[in-house]
Amino acid sequence: MRLFHTLLYPLLGLLCLSCSDDEQETGSNPALNSGAITFGVDLTGFTTRITQDGTSWTNGDKIGTYVLNAETSELVSEAVNTPYVCTEAGQSVAFTSETPLTVQDDGTPVKFVAYYPYNADIQDFNYPVAIADQSNGSTACDLLYGTTAEPYVYDKESDTDIALKFTHRLSKVVLKFMDMEKSPLTVSDVKIQGMPVSASFNVQTGVLTTDEAAVADIAPYVNTATDYREAIILPTALSNAYKVSFVLDGRTREWVFADLDISLPKFNPGSQYTFGIYIDPTADIIVGRLEDVDAGNSSAPWDDGSKEEGTADGYKPAGYNLFPANEATDAFADTELKISFEGVAPELGKSGYIRIYRKSDHKMVDEINMGERREPFPTDDKDTRPRYLNTWMDAVGATPTGSSANCRVVNYYAARVEGKDFIIKPHQQRLDFDTEYYVVIDRDAVIQEDFAGIYGRAWSFKTKAAPTFAGGEYNVKISHTDVNADFYTLQGAIDFCATHVDLDARKVFQMDNGIYQEIIYLRDQSNITIKGNSGDNMAVSIQYDNDNSYNGGTGKGTSFDQFAPIGTPVTSGGRSVMTICGKSEHIRFENVTIENTNCRYRGFGEALYIDNESAAFVNCRLIGYQDTLLPGGGYNWFYQCYIEGATDFIWGSGKVVLFEDCELHAPTGTRAVMQARVTEGNLGYVFDRCRFTVGAGYQSTLIYQYEPDNLTFLKCTFADIYAQSFVEKNKPLVPNQPTVTKGCKMYGCTNESGAEFYNLIPEAVRATVLELTDEQFEQYFGSREKIMSWDSNTDASWFQE
Repeated sequence: MRLFHTLLYPLLGLLCLSCSDDEQETGSNPALNSGAITFGVDLTGFTTRITQDGTSWTNGDKIGTYVLNAETSELVSEAVNTPYVCTEAGQSVAFTSETPLTVQDDGTPVKFVAYYPYNADIQDFNYPVAIADQSNGSTACDLLYGTTAEPYVYDKESDTDIALKFTHRLSKVVLKFMDMEKSPLTVSDVKIQGMPVSASFNVQTGVLTTDEAAVADIAPYVNTATDYREAIILPTALSNAYKVSFVLDGRTREWVFADLDISLPKFNPGSQYTFGIYIDPTADIIVGRLEDVDAGNSSAPWDDGSKEEGTADGYKPAGYNLFPANEATDAFADTELKISFEGVAPELGKSGYIRIYRKSDHKMVDEINMGERREPFPTDDKDTRPRYLNTWMDAVGATPTGSSANCRVVNYYAARVEGKDFIIKPHQQRLDFDTEYYVVIDRDAVIQEDFAGIYGRAWSFKTKAAPTFAGGEYNVKISHTDVNADFYTLQGAIDFCATHVDLDARKVFQMDNGIYQEIIYLRDQSNITIKGNSGDNMAVSIQYDNDNSYNGGTGKGTSFDQFAPIGTPVTSGGRSVMTICGKSEHIRFENVTIENTNCRYRGFGEALYIDNESAAFVNCRLIGYQDTLLPGGGYNWFYQCYIEGATDFIWGSGKVVLFEDCELHAPTGTRAVMQARVTEGNLGYVFDRCRFTVGAGYQSTLIYQYEPDNLTFLKCTFADIYAQSFVEKNKPLVPNQPTVTKGCKMYGCTNESGAEFYNLIPEAVRATVLELTDEQFEQYFGSREKIMSWDSNTDASWFQE
């Protein structure tokens, strides 16, 4: 049964002429032309108002009415609080008055206001609201208020059928008492306690003023059709003092409104809230659930700013779609949640909560506080202030079998807006497989004119069963669009394999086309190949806006409880988009883009940080601004890759970092393409048949000197500009007497114009660069396997196209 409905008042003009029979016969009527004629306005023709104890208006229902100046809201008539009475019962009835309102034909714009139920003692427009005793019905407390939408000016040609739209100015609660099996329970002496029960409503301004000190018990009405308790209450913020007292089996029990399974910050005017109070008398357990919020079927805008409109026909849902769809049974356990609006684009709210509950026991499994935002970790060594976990931080990663450092704690976007989509990213590991959940979103959490919040069970879904794999190789499908895929995210697949699959088994992850907004942590797992689109290495993009200012340092993960409470001290998990580290080997990426989108803001943070035994990247794109790539650890191979950045965008080094047939591009120039920082004794960077390019018209430098400069260039092509800016400020490289195993070496390189590059380098720098002989090249660098066999590496044959 709907609570709020359109109330229409056609205003029927009754011409009140004081004239003689002679005047009528002669047709003389000077008053009609003078504008001094008055006419009565008869308020008639309500449509449905459904009361809590019936389905229609009843004979004798009475309203109070006023006519006011539309510009000043002052009275334009001596008639105040004019009563109109319903003379019949039904859903569409007439109200009449023995002293109907009148307006003058003087061009004054007016508006009509009315309220229900009528009170003869109203003084100075102030209507007293008293809601304590509703045991005989709440209709007498159900304050309705209506006014004309547009100013009305009467003349003899006017249409006198005018509609007033009414709204409910108070709130309503419905209480259902049931056992844990949802069977009704018989309770008695029900009272709503701790709430204010008195207020004053100004009919002239439409403002309700609550007397917070006037607190008393409210005796709700028993709806005999449902056996539910129903009561009108004052719109107010929820308080721990608000509770329901009742007697069951001869014992008085209490339930506090704030002890809900979801967040309910306040009772809004014009909204009806249905609560299920579930009781296990044997175990003395009382669980309260908000089962429905009916806030959409008033005939006019709500007082709290929403533009939602409805009619007597009921609620029309706001213009948006949900993902996963309500009651979906095929949601991913690592899914994002999405509200796609049809109207104006949403914005992030600055208050309210987003919460996810497990349906079986109504346990809250995740929470996002929209009053929070990303909280930067310190980047200054002098800043020793601790940082504490909030809901805009996430613990990325799952603890692999036998591992200790299980996750990266990072600031992340718990919610974001993309176009007309409001996207929610639940925290890692919060949703399980084959489990039902429901989502509750406070109205204030999303700023959008059509959004009135999502409460009760209005958005529920079930996750898919865990994937099963047969055989010695695990083939995993990752997709945002294919419901038959195994996972929604790359991190979801990594985490599942960390705990469900032999860490040394071969695993192949096939990613569908799409943008994957993720921070990735892959630790202590081996033999994983991640594949994108073989025909387009831009079609699969793993990207995030990470930055040293929010997640300072490189970070390698930490031992941290993913379910640690809010307020737990935390340390930064690092600024990279993807971190591969620990006791892992044979990690391979093919045909994907990995991008740190902080380049849009000229921040610095790695797209990729490697610190494991062996990793390969084939036909991939690595994009950032400063510090795009940190290839540390053991042996790293980049084959036919595109790497882009602006400052030191390759830095740090493992034992061997081989770039083969790659392009290293500085679109806006750079202080230095590379800052090697090679550990003493490592071969460092080897560039084989690579192209070093620069955006047209930009200055750029190739090397930022950082000893030892173990850099090897084999048959590479350099932008012409790099000849005179091979090293920043033309500093000599270290060691200044290089050999085939240490320092800077070069073989068969040219510039873009085809000239031999070695002789173009300034002499002071060239003296610290070894030009390899043909014999030295063949012996040490003549093949990929020779290069990757450095330091007696026995795994060089793994690096295959």
